Amino acid sequence: MTNPALNIENLSVEFASSAPRGVFEAPSTFRALNNITLSVNPGEVLGLIGESGSGKTTLGKAIVGLVEQSSGSLVVNGEALDATKPSDRRKLARQVQMVFQDPYSSLHPRKTVGYTLAEPFRIQKTAERSNEMDLVQALLERVGLNPQHAARFPQHFSGGQRQRIAIARAIANSPSIIVADEPVSALDVSVQAQILNLLDELRTQENMAMLFISHDLSVVRHLCQRIAVMYLGEIVETGPSKALSANPRHPYTAALMSAVPRVKAKNKARSKPIVLKGDVPSHDAIPCGCPFHTRCWLYEQKGRPARCRSEIPKLVEQAEDRQSACFFPEDVAVSAEGA
Repeated sequence: MTNPALNIENLSVEFASSAPRGVFEAPSTFRALNNITLSVNPGEVLGLIGESGSGKTTLGKAIVGLVEQSSGSLVVNGEALDATKPSDRRKLARQVQMVFQDPYSSLHPRKTVGYTLAEPFRIQKTAERSNEMDLVQALLERVGLNPQHAARFPQHFSGGQRQRIAIARAIANSPSIIVADEPVSALDVSVQAQILNLLDELRTQENMAMLFISHDLSVVRHLCQRIAVMYLGEIVETGPSKALSANPRHPYTAALMSAVPRVKAKNKARSKPIVLKGDVPSHDAIPCGCPFHTRCWLYEQKGRPARCRSEIPKLVEQAEDRQSACFFPEDVAVSAEGA
């Protein structure tokens, strides 16, 4: 058995709350991530889905050390790393890299592409200065760009080309895992498939793990081997991509999957999206009991059980390598047919 490329145990992140407070009151905080436990194996793509505000990007930034974690552990290739320690931060930066959502703001506008791509080698001291340009040109070729582009500035490139440059920067030191945060959402539809194919090709060549954050459930189902579903800073369901998509064990997952357009639906009931009531609650005002019960269609169908209002469901093992944080996982698939 090989170690997971990335193993997260009980990771939590807290931020200062913007809620009004008295003059003599201490600053309050709210928990953006609550005891996240996940693992990604070498060569695997784990999809992370959920509505805006669920904590997906915060988790990605916490993994690469851009957001300080309040508690929990981060293990990369069997080695526990603490991003608050400079020595561990350097190791983390070499092993875990991020591709950001916006290719227009993730590249320095006053630095040439060559300078940007050489920077990882300089920071990590993984190449001689005399060899940097050869490595930069090789990186550009790997992501489908001309080596002569090294002398140009980011404004000379399209969005798709900029994202290729960002990917080249991320793979410069052969990381073990890539965190891809909505890497194609800011791009034209015509180039999205090219970038996705490039990421998948590089992952296969390097046997890299990938955490793929996305709102596009169709892409996630196609690209990812496993899926994790987030709601209000917590993981509410995980499982193999096909099994989770076809037979969700959490009502939130069922609602998300019902929104995916289907050309041919085997069941007419399944072709109708489950419409959730209301908006996602604020992180500093999370409902008691199950965080999802205020919007849960299954909660309504089952006569509003008191358990859902008073107890917090834990993420527990289900059949087929599945986990779900719901008191009634077996009822989700059956009830979703007529929701």
